[in-house]
Amino acid sequence: MRIKKIGKKCDMFKGDWVPYPEGPYYTNETKCLMDNRQNCMKFGRPDTEFMKWRWKPDECELPLFDSARFLELVRGKAMAFIGDSVARNQLQSLVCLLTSVSALN
Repeated sequence: MRIKKIGKKCDMFKGDWVPYPEGPYYTNETKCLMDNRQNCMKFGRPDTEFMKWRWKPDECELPLFDSARFLELVRGKAMAFIGDSVARNQLQSLVCLLTSVSALN
């Protein structure tokens, strides 16, 4: 699960949003800790095309997130999310990503 360099250097900040027909890793239908206020579909957004994009750096190939591999790498370790609502959103997103391999109790 490494970033594959295509050119001489990899600048993650230079690139484009490219179509990703498989769609998002999770949606409001996913059984995770998504806050009701963040449910785009519940509040009238009928389309889903806006979710079918991913970031593609110019000189790198980003691997897709592998939930099982992530859990292997952090097994036995502690993790903290410190900050404001952005940190909370990141935590919620990670939990939703991980529900694909581990049910929350």
